[in-house]
Amino acid sequence: MKKDLLILGAQWGDEGKGKIVDLLSANYQVVVRYQGGSNAGHTVVVGNEKFILHLLPTGILHSHTKGVIAQGMVVDLELLKAEIEELEKKGISVRERLIISDRAHLVMPYHKLLDALFERKSKIGTTLRGIGPSYMFKYGRKGIRMCDLEDKDRLYHLIKEDWEFVKDICEKVYCENHSIDIDRVYEETLMYYSYVKECISDVSKFLIENKDLSLLFEGAQGTMLDVDMGTYPYVTSSNASALGLPNGTGLSPKFFENTFFLAVSKAYATRVGEGPFPTELFDEDGNMLRNRGKEYGSTTGRPRRCGWLDLVALKYAVDVNGLDGLILTKLDVLDTFEEVKVCVAYEYEGKEITRFPASLSLLEKVKPVYKVFKGWLKHTKGIKDPKDLPERAREYISFIEEYTGVPVVMLSTGPEREEYLWLRPLLEEVRL
Repeated sequence: MKKDLLILGAQWGDEGKGKIVDLLSANYQVVVRYQGGSNAGHTVVVGNEKFILHLLPTGILHSHTKGVIAQGMVVDLELLKAEIEELEKKGISVRERLIISDRAHLVMPYHKLLDALFERKSKIGTTLRGIGPSYMFKYGRKGIRMCDLEDKDRLYHLIKEDWEFVKDICEKVYCENHSIDIDRVYEETLMYYSYVKECISDVSKFLIENKDLSLLFEGAQGTMLDVDMGTYPYVTSSNASALGLPNGTGLSPKFFENTFFLAVSKAYATRVGEGPFPTELFDEDGNMLRNRGKEYGSTTGRPRRCGWLDLVALKYAVDVNGLDGLILTKLDVLDTFEEVKVCVAYEYEGKEITRFPASLSLLEKVKPVYKVFKGWLKHTKGIKDPKDLPERAREYISFIEEYTGVPVVMLSTGPEREEYLWLRPLLEEVRL
């Protein structure tokens, strides 16, 4: 029986999903992005070429694969056009293999203005790409969808109405005067639309009619940034966990009964922006993780906050997503540490907590309880045979499996496409 695949992030994003999706999508006919927008940054290294994709599904790098931008995404048409053109300059055809949902919402210039204003006061740590305000307009029933661009009069009316709303916020809430050229925004929106018009379709209909094709669903951000289940309010504006899969694709939960759920986790932990991060390190170990792991955002260039692996949070991600397995990345970053720590519980007012809490106030006050491993002090980068893994590295991986209750099925052993290692048997459909 055909088995589809979901790949998403188990932590606060930046786990290396792009490389994994690129690797595994070689065996899939369709790759579907179902949430988020250009706040995602999936980096893939192929030979001497580095690709950073923000909106396009990572699988589009394979010539046989169709890429789908589903309705749960918010799309900046200007950036999408630029991303497509960049790939096509490198000889990768895109538009004839791209399907964009007619129900997907747009990111407009005034959403970016609002994003900057909101961030000035709330300090969430957004990418300032307009993603949050676009989702805000969507759920406030003020959004503009792809299908609205077919009706030019309606589009102009929606842009004008939206700008009047934004202008009121600027003047009455922030006491600032801003202006945009409505006619220019309207004309540019139609120009960008014309570039991808032939790609726009009913995505859920396409997926249902082509259910016999092999499908890979690609998540962006990470489970701990899920708007419902993450470290709210320091989260993204969409369901970055498996919970976003049905509504983000327009498919019934029953559609995914034969889907294998995998999540990507670093061998340590990072996050960007504000928000609680119980295992964050401010010492030389934290600097070593950042420098060895090259922990700088692919979308913003911001240095990432680094810390030891948080198994309380990882077990929570396993439970929320109903995971079948984990893919571990950047184990080699830990190769030179004499000691490697993992958080196995939180301590608060003399009590241990082993379930990831909802309360922001509580998370800001907990102290991590660590289990300490002796470092393996041997190179793991580029290893191809599990037998070549240092014994202490295997012990570290085994403990992660024991704590989370799911197997680590694969290691990424470097940034290159071919630097990976299967640890456990997996469904033949997803084996390379």
